[in-house]
Amino acid sequence: MTRAASTQIREFAADERGTIAIIFSLCSFAMVMITGLAIDVGRTYQANNKISSAIDASALAAAKGLRINNLSNGDVTALAQKYFDLNMKGAGGNIAKINSFAVDIDRVKGSVCVNVAADVPMLFARVAGIETMSLPKSAVAIFDSKDIEVGLQLDVTGSMGGRKISDLKRATKNLLDVLIPDEPTGQKVRVGFAPFSAGVNVGPYLKAVDGNRASANNCTYERLTATNEKTDAAPIGPDAFKISADLPGAQACPNASIVPMTDNKRMLKTTVDGYNATGSTAGQLGASWAWYLVSPNWSAIWPSASKPAAYNDGRTIKTVLLMTDGVYNTIGGINKGDGSTEAVTASKLSVDICNGMKAKGVIVYTVGFDLNSAGAYKDRVINTLSSCASETAKFFRAENGDELETAFKQIAEDIVRLRISK
Repeated sequence: MTRAASTQIREFAADERGTIAIIFSLCSFAMVMITGLAIDVGRTYQANNKISSAIDASALAAAKGLRINNLSNGDVTALAQKYFDLNMKGAGGNIAKINSFAVDIDRVKGSVCVNVAADVPMLFARVAGIETMSLPKSAVAIFDSKDIEVGLQLDVTGSMGGRKISDLKRATKNLLDVLIPDEPTGQKVRVGFAPFSAGVNVGPYLKAVDGNRASANNCTYERLTATNEKTDAAPIGPDAFKISADLPGAQACPNASIVPMTDNKRMLKTTVDGYNATGSTAGQLGASWAWYLVSPNWSAIWPSASKPAAYNDGRTIKTVLLMTDGVYNTIGGINKGDGSTEAVTASKLSVDICNGMKAKGVIVYTVGFDLNSAGAYKDRVINTLSSCASETAKFFRAENGDELETAFKQIAEDIVRLRISK
C-alpha cells in the first residue's frame, strides 16, 4: 500500500464530520416510531372502550327483551345485534374491524352473554411486524325484575300556593308516567302519596292510627309519646298519633290526604290534581308518613293491594322522595317560626327519620323547590335535604317549575334503572 493511500485511510477513520446528522436521523426515526406506537395504542384503547360500552348495552337490552317480552332466541339475538350496531356508531366505532358477533342465551337464568371478536389495524406498528391488535370482548347481563315501591312526600303548605302547586302537580304526573308506563312491564310498581302541611290528613285510616278515637277532620300530628317518633313502628298504644283534640290551637290538615301505594296511575293523577296549598311546614311528619307507606311494619294498616314487601327481600326496591319548598318550622300543629329552636328540632328530627329508613335499605331522594322562600334559613333547608338523601347525587335543587319537572323525571328514571342488575 502506498504511503498516500495509508494516509487517506487514517484520515477517513478519524473524520467525525456528519455523525450528528446520522445520530439525529436515528433518533428522529425512534421518536417517530414511539409517537406512532402511542397513536396505535390510543386507537386500540378508544376502540376497546367503544366495544365494551356497545356490548354492555347490547347484552342488557337483550336480557330485558328476554325477561319482559319473552322473545324467541332469534329475536333476542337480533335485538342484541341492533343495540350493538347502534352503540358502535360515532367516535371510535369505525376503528375496529368486527370479525364475529355471537349471543349465548340461558333462558333458565334469564341471562344473555354477548361475545365479540374484533381487530384494530395498526398504522405504525406494522414496521415492527404487528399488523393488528385483537380485542376479544364479552358481557353478561341478567334483567332482574325487581318490584318498586315509592313513598312520595308532597309539600302542600301555604307557600306552595299559586304557580308552585301547579308546578308540583305537573311534575308529579310526569314522574308517574315514567314509573308506571301504560304498557305492562312485568314488574310491580306502586306509588303512594304523603302530602303534608302542619299535620297529615290520613283520611279513612284515622281510627287505625290514632288509638280508635274520634276526630272530625282525619288530621294527625306527632305520636302520643316520643319513644318511636324517629322509627316506623306500628301505631299501637302509645305509638299512636295525636289528633286535633290533643293539641288546642293546632292548624287543620290540608284537603290532600294519604294515598297508600297503588299502581292505579289514573287515580293518582286525579288525586294530585285536586290538591290545594294551605298551612305551615311540619316536614318531619311528611318524611315519617312517606316512610310508613313503604314500611312492612304498617302492613296491617294499609289495604291488601298496598301492603309493602319485607325489607331487603332481594325482590323489591323501596324508595322515598321528599319534596319541600321551605323551612320545617311546625311542631304540634303550631308554626313556631323559621328561627325558633323548635324549627331546628324539626330539621334534626327529619334527618334522624331519614337515617332510620336508610338503615332499613330505603333509598331516599330529596328535592328543594324554589328555596328562596326560606330566606335567611335556606342553608338549613339545604343541609336538611342533603343530609336526608342517600347520597349527594340524590339531592336535587329546582329553582322553577321546569327544573322541578326535570328533577322528578331524573329521579323516576334513576329508580327505574335501579331494578336492573348486571
